[in-house]
Amino acid sequence: MSEKVEFQELDTVSGHRIGVVTLNAPKSLNALDQEMINELHRQLLSWHNDEGIVCVFLQGTGDRAFCAGGDVRAARESALINNKASVQAFFEQEYRLDHLIHVYKKPVICWGHGFVMGGGVGLMAGADFRVVTDTTVMAMPEITVGLYPDVGGSWLLGRMPAKTGLFVALTACQLNPADAMYLGLGNRFVDHAFRHNVLASLQQADWQQDAYQATYNVVQEYADQSAGWLPYSKIREHRDLIKKMMGKPSLPGIMAALEALETSDEWLSKARKTALNGSPLSITLTYEQLQRTRHFSLKEAFQSELTLSVNTVLQGDFCEGVRALLVDKDRQPNWEYATLADISRETVDAFFVPDWETHPLADL
Repeated sequence: MSEKVEFQELDTVSGHRIGVVTLNAPKSLNALDQEMINELHRQLLSWHNDEGIVCVFLQGTGDRAFCAGGDVRAARESALINNKASVQAFFEQEYRLDHLIHVYKKPVICWGHGFVMGGGVGLMAGADFRVVTDTTVMAMPEITVGLYPDVGGSWLLGRMPAKTGLFVALTACQLNPADAMYLGLGNRFVDHAFRHNVLASLQQADWQQDAYQATYNVVQEYADQSAGWLPYSKIREHRDLIKKMMGKPSLPGIMAALEALETSDEWLSKARKTALNGSPLSITLTYEQLQRTRHFSLKEAFQSELTLSVNTVLQGDFCEGVRALLVDKDRQPNWEYATLADISRETVDAFFVPDWETHPLADL
């Protein structure tokens, strides 16, 4: 068993147990690798069918991050040798894990402190109680590494208000806890200092009653004590401007609006810069994916993402993006296409063509 993920069962006064998952890879900000994903899936399935487990608590070790994403370096290494089976296995198992959390029949609390990005958002999104804290920094930064917001992002982003989901996807903007609450990525704000208090109170709770009610009572108690500490939401502050820019009828129009943006706001300026420096191919695929999946169910979104993710990692800008940002760290990616205009419709469509007769996620 990997030392990068730990499982614990806490006894309650009512004779039940709380399942606690701790991501334990602090050097990589608790980023998920294949082994961690597989172990998480196995243990959550075991607890799912264990009548003694009444609640699951997901957390990350240390104070810096819950989970800053997936192990993109390993995915790049597989792609460089064209190991499609390895690439597919990583994304397939990750999406199975994320989907399981969405449909879990017991209450799940995710303690989203520190950095919560990419794959970390995927874990958190399906939890019943998505706790953000005073330390939370969230983002979907995939365009910076030649990917696109996956892990259910196709389903999540399209449900955010006033085109804000598209803005989050195209700009990789950093979100504070108030932004996360506004967008629905979080649904409870609790000060990070209360984490151990929450766990202790869960052990003292009355689990003879409905499990969701018992969980709600505990989490809400500390959310109430944290009221008033929430910062101001930048997304909400700029909602009208974001809606206007993202409401353009085409992707070139949207990117032109971002390029023409003149602002003294540091947060907006950084978002604009990130979008303009991102992979044109990733930006195009991100936009296309969100258009295609507007009316998809969660299951259909994950199925669509598996096709696009495998094709993007093997054929897109992913290897070059990870090289520039995380391997050589020169931050000078040589994207395959210089501009959106260089990308043909045929090129885009090819990324959405599946390479299997029976979909690997057909049984979700």
